[in-house]
Amino acid sequence: MRRRLAPLALLVALVATIGLPGVGMPRVAAAEYTLATSASYDVRPEDGEIAVAVQVTFTNTTPDPAGKFSVFGELKLAIHDDATAVTASDDEGDLEVAAAVEGDVNVATVALREDLRYEETVEVEVAYRLVDGNDPQLRIRPSLIVFPAWSFGTSSAVSVSIPAGYEVRTDGDTLTDEGGSLVSGPIADPSRWLALVTATRPAEYSTFDAAVPLTGGTADLRVRAFADDEAWGQRTLELVERALPQLEDAIGLPYPHVGPLVVTESVATDSSGFGEAGASGSEILVAFDEPPFTAVHQLAHIWISSTLVESRWIREGMASEIAARVAPELGVAPPFDPVAQATARAADAVPLDTWSSSSDPAVEAFAHASAWAFIGELNSTVGAESMREVLSRVASSVGPYLPVESGGDPPPTDGAADPQAPLTSRSFLDQLESVSGADLGAQFAERVFSDADATLLEPRSAARGELDELAASAGGWGAPDPVRVAMAGWRFADATALMNKAASWLRARDSLLVEMKRVGLSAPPRLRQAYTAFGGGDEAQAELDRQRTVVESYAATAADMNRSRSFLERVGLIGGPDPASQLTVANGHFADGDLRGAAEAISEAQRILASAESGGVVRLASAVLIAISLAVLAVLLFRRRASYTAAA
Repeated sequence: MRRRLAPLALLVALVATIGLPGVGMPRVAAAEYTLATSASYDVRPEDGEIAVAVQVTFTNTTPDPAGKFSVFGELKLAIHDDATAVTASDDEGDLEVAAAVEGDVNVATVALREDLRYEETVEVEVAYRLVDGNDPQLRIRPSLIVFPAWSFGTSSAVSVSIPAGYEVRTDGDTLTDEGGSLVSGPIADPSRWLALVTATRPAEYSTFDAAVPLTGGTADLRVRAFADDEAWGQRTLELVERALPQLEDAIGLPYPHVGPLVVTESVATDSSGFGEAGASGSEILVAFDEPPFTAVHQLAHIWISSTLVESRWIREGMASEIAARVAPELGVAPPFDPVAQATARAADAVPLDTWSSSSDPAVEAFAHASAWAFIGELNSTVGAESMREVLSRVASSVGPYLPVESGGDPPPTDGAADPQAPLTSRSFLDQLESVSGADLGAQFAERVFSDADATLLEPRSAARGELDELAASAGGWGAPDPVRVAMAGWRFADATALMNKAASWLRARDSLLVEMKRVGLSAPPRLRQAYTAFGGGDEAQAELDRQRTVVESYAATAADMNRSRSFLERVGLIGGPDPASQLTVANGHFADGDLRGAAEAISEAQRILASAESGGVVRLASAVLIAISLAVLAVLLFRRRASYTAAA
């Protein structure tokens, strides 16, 4: 509710006492009266004006002092600042009236036709016009009507007449629809009564189009302004054209491919000052009476959306902080200092993570300011690049406990896919600390978290320390996925248990790696993959055991191959399959992660070695048989030759 800054119903009655005839005593001020009023507001949107008429029944209730008369010569009535064509009359005709500012209040001073004495009553009508202009709280057009309805005097009643076809909303004090008119009923304290009347009907729009080239693609822009407010459309189109490239650069993410971007002039539905009413698809609603900063804030939500950021305070705080960063280049002034505003509204403070769209107006005002202020504070602490990197990691579905690359940039995203896990207060803290190395837990505990989450910060700190130790002992393999998931879910007891198992597994891994290196084997990728996927779980342990079995078999076979061999074994290996070549094959299979192929090659090498002695016996026996056969053949040939010679 936009409240008026000055008192809305003010009657200053000038009271004088006149001495008895001929005595010549001076006038003395008095101060008692009653002023019953009935105010009517006749709204004429086609003419761009409201006719205000205040029927006044004024009674002098100040008794005559001794030897004097109590009289009123004029009355003063507070009227709207934008009042024009002020008139006054009684039952005999027009009265003199003048409007002037007195003490920051616009006052109509009416000269009574005759002095009003004690217990006398006079009826006066004060009338004026409220005309459409640049004041957003006084808008009288066919598309939209907004104005404050006041009451006057010491007691009052108010009625408002609006043409048919409008949907009417009132904020503040109550106006009831009776027979097509809005009526207040009796108002006992007019000085405290105020209703903000808003009337709308289905709008007709004028459209303004542009194509804005951006890194993430061209934004097909359309601005829709009320048909009777084309100036708003032209101003907003020019602002959005300049703002989009600035926002894309400040946020560090490419423009999302959301189809045509439509910015529509609307009527505010909340009191946040940021026009937080949503629209379907890629349409942005910007209230007609919001400052240009609101449009820039809303444009930032194209990137900082609920798809990317779940927590409301982060979305709103980032949108405001980013809008404030580009505002100087755009010639746009922020609506307030967020730090000063949050401090001034500290009585309405709530943990930012509990802020929802159902919060009351006081909490809304505090939270908008506090979220903006805190994002600005974080930006100063960790730096704009770290904030950009956090958003880029989230957009690329890079979890808070995945390593930060040396260059600081996670894999780029083209904006086409939604992140797997939108940013929450918890993951925001995790990401910020992972990217920047800063310790921000105390600030989040004070400003953001509920008591339940704040109590988790101590076990979180201990678990993060254990995680650093685990990552160091992993030798570049980092933390396994089950540990990262538990840490990201703030299940620190589970994470600690998983890290203990992973640490035990790593010790066994280290022993196995030493043995691999000793026998000349290279660790296959599947060992690291098992650790990453399962940590120290049963699946990873099974993989470690399988590889240890192959390594032990390989080592035993290599040792067997390299030991001293008997004569028969050496003979058996000559000219046959080479066990060394089979171990070479096994080495290659193992490095590729083909444990079955490696085991088969090792088995073949073992078979060759095991059959060497028997093979040697067979080879020697074969050699002897061959030798005997050759000797017999030689003897036979010699005898045949000898008998042939003798016959000759």
